[in-house]
Amino acid sequence: MKRLKYMSMMGLAALLLTTWSACSDDTDIPGGENPEEARVYTTVTIAVPNGVAETRAGTTADTDDNTTEAGSEDEYKVKTANLYLFPGGASSSFGSAKLKEIISINQFTQMTASTADAKTIVWTSKKTALTPGDYRIYIVVNGTVNGVTDGSKNSLTEADFLAKTTADATGVIAAVPEAGLVMASRSPNNDKTNTLPYIAQTITKDPEQTIAATVERMMGKITVTAGGANVASAANVYTSFSTTVTAIGNITNITLKGYYVVNARKEGYYFRHVDKEGSATSPLAEANYGNSTTSLPYVVDPKTYSKTYSGTPAALAGSYADWYLQASGAFSLSSFGSFGGSYTDMPGYSSSAAETKVAAYCHENTMLKDKQKNGYTTSIVFKAEIAPSKMMQKKTGSGGVEENSTFTSMSEIFYHSGIFYKDIAALKEAGVLLTDGTTSSSASGAPADLKKNDVQCFKIGSADGKFVCYYPYWIKHISSDDVAEDVMEFGIVRNNVYKVTVTSIQGVGKDGVTEDIITDTETDDPTTVLLNVKLSIKPWIVRTNSAVLGR
Repeated sequence: MKRLKYMSMMGLAALLLTTWSACSDDTDIPGGENPEEARVYTTVTIAVPNGVAETRAGTTADTDDNTTEAGSEDEYKVKTANLYLFPGGASSSFGSAKLKEIISINQFTQMTASTADAKTIVWTSKKTALTPGDYRIYIVVNGTVNGVTDGSKNSLTEADFLAKTTADATGVIAAVPEAGLVMASRSPNNDKTNTLPYIAQTITKDPEQTIAATVERMMGKITVTAGGANVASAANVYTSFSTTVTAIGNITNITLKGYYVVNARKEGYYFRHVDKEGSATSPLAEANYGNSTTSLPYVVDPKTYSKTYSGTPAALAGSYADWYLQASGAFSLSSFGSFGGSYTDMPGYSSSAAETKVAAYCHENTMLKDKQKNGYTTSIVFKAEIAPSKMMQKKTGSGGVEENSTFTSMSEIFYHSGIFYKDIAALKEAGVLLTDGTTSSSASGAPADLKKNDVQCFKIGSADGKFVCYYPYWIKHISSDDVAEDVMEFGIVRNNVYKVTVTSIQGVGKDGVTEDIITDTETDDPTTVLLNVKLSIKPWIVRTNSAVLGR
């Protein structure tokens, strides 16, 4: 039986936080409180883990090495916080309790230095008025829970609150918004075996008390770093290719020009959800909001159990627009070449270092083990230019084909069995069984005819003799030692960094004409994976992706 790696997001270490005093006039008294109830003033501290790892017994995906990623100032800033209070006494059961109070705080002071080696960034609020009592306190930083207002008090259940999802994103986020990254509470429970989405606390009438919260970013992060044969002089140019690629000698280099993130989820849960293999657990228990375990192996997003890949790519497209930012028509069902968006320029080389760009901050995107398909998996598509040194063309005035090295004024070139061809006529002359009606890639039925005969068509790039191809890389969450996909092998999980560097290219990429890449429902084939990956998992949890393209 194949060994499964059960994904476990790293539990954040409990933090000993100090109560900081505030001036008596530096208070935040929210409206709507019952004047007959006594109010006390409480300081809220927010701890943002920033490159510190938890020591954990045993081997998990959280502890495969010691690489960490310190967040930038924008990534750990706390500008606002909203506290959602549910009764937490003996008479109030988890899930059925109803929202009692919402506290909004818009003033925080950073209490730790913003140095690169700062392992935790701690913020403290001005004093805030609360009603004494036993609570389960949920905290959302730099945002509010969608659809939860003062009108939700005394009616919204805890279970319904935890099921809330963010408003649909309208585009891929490549920079931290002015309001900051949204974060949600995640606190260790008493025995440190799991984590909870709330802070369990009794608010007393003591004059000085603190609510101490640890939070994690709701999104994962994908970065792209410049690579290539000699990144110092020519970043993203690759000159060494696999000897297994037929006739690759007619290409001297491949240059990565840009990238684009596809299959980015539109929405996500505010608080981490984990669940078992198979079908969704109902009702959810507190364990469903902590770390993954052998019994709860998956981090799940709002659509994890809806990704069933039933039917055809066209059937998938019916739901695609509801789940992903690109919608079904962004690349069309058949072509990268029909994509109407703009690729981001590849990072370069500057000041003796390869540059890194943030490709996207992404909502979680996960699938069950046997549903890890290209059509669902978050990907970076790299756009590249190839410059063949020779091609085959139809001989003038006689049968057969001959070599030619002149590429002037060519809008497209064809590729079959490791050989480049000038046009359809040359392909037919070489014995490729194209239909008589196929005269170019734009002819009626041509893409299907080309695909049926394993012919690729590359369109002109930035100059004569250069043609565009594409390399999709499906983001991995856990590298697998097995041939088939493991649990959580592919996916995006909150508070993880997926660092992608293309280390080498093995051959010619996808053509952008004949292949239905984005909405493909086929299993990701390990023999054709475009990027080799090394994963390092810490908070920001680093997942370094060293990439080999075109293998």
